[in-house]
Amino acid sequence: MMKFFKWRIFIITGIVCLLPILLGLSLWDKLPNTMAIHFNIYGSPDNFASKEFVVFGLPMLMVVLQAFCCFINDINAYKHGDRKKFELVTKWIVPSLTVVLQIITLGYGLGWNLDIRKAVCFIVGAILLVIGNYLPKFDHVKNYNIDTEKARKINRFIGYETVVMGILFFISMFFPPTSSIICLLLLIPYTVIGVIYGIMVGRK
Repeated sequence: MMKFFKWRIFIITGIVCLLPILLGLSLWDKLPNTMAIHFNIYGSPDNFASKEFVVFGLPMLMVVLQAFCCFINDINAYKHGDRKKFELVTKWIVPSLTVVLQIITLGYGLGWNLDIRKAVCFIVGAILLVIGNYLPKFDHVKNYNIDTEKARKINRFIGYETVVMGILFFISMFFPPTSSIICLLLLIPYTVIGVIYGIMVGRK
């Protein structure tokens, strides 16, 4: 069953996703019974959950998300061949996010003076920069019969696009919250331009 699924990396990354539970348990008595789990663009909490859900539920949900990410990566590798470096990077995104976001969530619950918007912009910017750096190394385009040279050209263009978006998210940290909203809106033309460019190159 699912012979293409790489269980070892999933088990390792899944354990990393669950590690913040230990931190939550060590801080259990200091944490409030109700904790913020979502914030608006101004960094103010607008959704809350129980301490139990934050400490146990969120890491477990991230394990489920990680299983899905690993499945997509592995089935893609099964169909198109291994891209080990890129797969390694993408498979560590969810575990890394889980650890960082859990620390931020627990820290906020403890009363740390955190600017959530800036923290999120930094995380998103870092992820986009990492992905953008590795996309040009891809030599295929998923689900399309495009030759290697065209695939590299498309992925190189999208990689540059992604790096630019990552830099913009970093820059938005130093400006008012509206700048972060603009960055989010720019993800729409970023996607549309990438798709249009891919179609144009693929048809040549």
